[in-house]
Amino acid sequence: MWRTLTRTSLVTAVAASAAVLPVSAASAAATPGPWDCPTESLCGWSEAGFMGKVTTFRPGAGCLDAPFPLRSVASTHRDGTGIPVAMLVYSGKDCTGKLLGSVSGAQSLPTLPADGLSVMSVW
Repeated sequence: MWRTLTRTSLVTAVAASAAVLPVSAASAAATPGPWDCPTESLCGWSEAGFMGKVTTFRPGAGCLDAPFPLRSVASTHRDGTGIPVAMLVYSGKDCTGKLLGSVSGAQSLPTLPADGLSVMSVW
């Protein structure tokens, strides 16, 4: 009987640790996301998927050239509280060229169709 209980306990312990391992491994690998952008900010990343270098843009600042080509953008401003904030991303410097996308109130674009070289930050 002792031998059966020991074997049962061992099997239970191994099964329990096997069930926990995949969860631990998955939670250890942090997936990048727009939540890396500070609260109430407009952010741009040098790579798609919110990876690489990150920069922030001042809300309502007008047209600003990006310090590096942007490949993903996000806004962590909340909708419905105060003045709405939006950021439009352009393919050329000085807010020229093609409009590549825009974000406002807790929106994000994980991939832009081309390099964003400037943004229009408006209230």
